[in-house]
Amino acid sequence: MKVTKPKKKNGKSVPRGLTKADATMLGANMAEHHIAAAKTAARRGAKEEEERRKKKEPEHHLVVAHLSNEEMENTKLKDILSPLKSIINAALPLVKVPPLHEVRNVLVFEFPYAVDVIDLALADLVGRLTIRLRPLLLIGDPGGGKSRFARRLGEALRLSVWRTDGSRADGAVFGGTDRRWSSAEPCHPFLAVAQGKIANPLVLIDEIEKAATRSDYGRLWDSLLGFLEPETNARYPDPALQTNLDLSQVSYIATANSVDPLPSPIRDRFRVVAFPKPSADDLDALLPAVIADLARERGLDESWVTPLDGIERAAAAQHWSGGSVRRLRRIVEAILRERDIRALRN
Repeated sequence: MKVTKPKKKNGKSVPRGLTKADATMLGANMAEHHIAAAKTAARRGAKEEEERRKKKEPEHHLVVAHLSNEEMENTKLKDILSPLKSIINAALPLVKVPPLHEVRNVLVFEFPYAVDVIDLALADLVGRLTIRLRPLLLIGDPGGGKSRFARRLGEALRLSVWRTDGSRADGAVFGGTDRRWSSAEPCHPFLAVAQGKIANPLVLIDEIEKAATRSDYGRLWDSLLGFLEPETNARYPDPALQTNLDLSQVSYIATANSVDPLPSPIRDRFRVVAFPKPSADDLDALLPAVIADLARERGLDESWVTPLDGIERAAAAQHWSGGSVRRLRRIVEAILRERDIRALRN
């Protein structure tokens, strides 16, 4: 049998009939094939894992955090895991969409000047079985009721609401701190899940435009991007737990007095909506909601607090000509306090 020896070119063996350029192209094609095969295998593995996970989850439930038995028994994680054990490896409920007309009536009663914003927010839930709102950014003057609206929207939908103060938060705090540190803590959206023991809480980021711009510990704005993107929020790598969290069903509402300081990536991922200011014409519509809210803060049944009489209403109108709902609340609170003092004297 005759064996054909390979030719030598520049000291290197090249099979007879195959040029160096051909060999280079063949090598590149083989590399591409291996990469494509690896990607296909990874996608198949992820899909199989997702299917296995879903088989274990009851309908309208979601396992947000998976940890092995070894991790759960890790003594170094004792302080982190202690308050979270009940929600790790547990199928948490997804709050279902309540009758939207009832939610709308509640919110219109309290925010008669913001009907368009109410309808925009609730439109996300039409046709859905469980609650998930697209990221919403409310822009408006201070005291206009943006934060209260976001909180009441969550409460009306029967969601737990986690509030983060944008002016005090940075990326390291919101996104979670590494388990190497003594102050290690999971990301805020997961803490919101833990607080409500539901997989779809509402995270409220107040005054997001006032977040620190220094990048020593990471900016809040940059950290937020991973939670707002569908590709990453379903597999968020938490630095404290060091596992991927499924935070895909968490809703986010942010408030700001102005959109100007915010970087374009944040603006692009939020729906930016102007939150209107109430006018003096809205006084009579606002008073019942303000009184009911003050009664709840006092721990009273709102039916026990009677509406303002004619003189009290005139005093409120004299001192409030529209604008800040916060100021109106202070005025009504002062009127009710004066009413209580008179009752004690008599």
